Amino acid sequence: MKKLTLIFLTLIIVSCGTTKNVSPNDLLEITQKQIENEKWEKAEKNLTELIKLYPNNAELLFQRGYVREKNLNFKECIEDFTKVIALKPEKHTSRTNRGYAYRNIGEYQKAIDDFTAELEVNPNAYSYEHRSVVHYLTKNYDEALKDVNISIDKAPDNSISYKTRALIYKAIDAKEKACADKQRAIELKLLEKYPKYQTDISELEKYCNE
Repeated sequence: MKKLTLIFLTLIIVSCGTTKNVSPNDLLEITQKQIENEKWEKAEKNLTELIKLYPNNAELLFQRGYVREKNLNFKECIEDFTKVIALKPEKHTSRTNRGYAYRNIGEYQKAIDDFTAELEVNPNAYSYEHRSVVHYLTKNYDEALKDVNISIDKAPDNSISYKTRALIYKAIDAKEKACADKQRAIELKLLEKYPKYQTDISELEKYCNE
């Protein structure tokens, strides 16, 4: 979490039957550790307390949106990222994060719109990869391939992009290219960094072994 300096106030926190006074900055430090340890529900609760004190703080809203997204609370995180965009429209990745949430609830056009808006102000590799996935999911393979190629050009060591491109190649039955990208993703330690993609890799390995 980005370091924030908050005006000193005293919060009364009740924990395990005891009451203690905590400053907002102390609570922010506690929340940072909870995020690092993936204690999403506790982190969200603390961020909500801080947002009650600072309702227009874009950084706090962004962090709660991130925590909610990591905890798969997509509709709730969309609300937070929407507030961030209204308060601080120049903030990078807010639209990409909201687009990711839209993608996960099946709002594909809204996701594409957000990734496109992000790329207009922040042409980063990861937003191209995210938009590529939505094009892939909607079977727009030409656009999917175009976006993922840009993503790989911008970040040639990003294992996720090779996995995504492998899936696109599989969809259009370009087997040799699909299997080469699958192998590249593995070499870049995709599964060590992101175990959640095991299903995608297993699907690709089955295809390559047919």
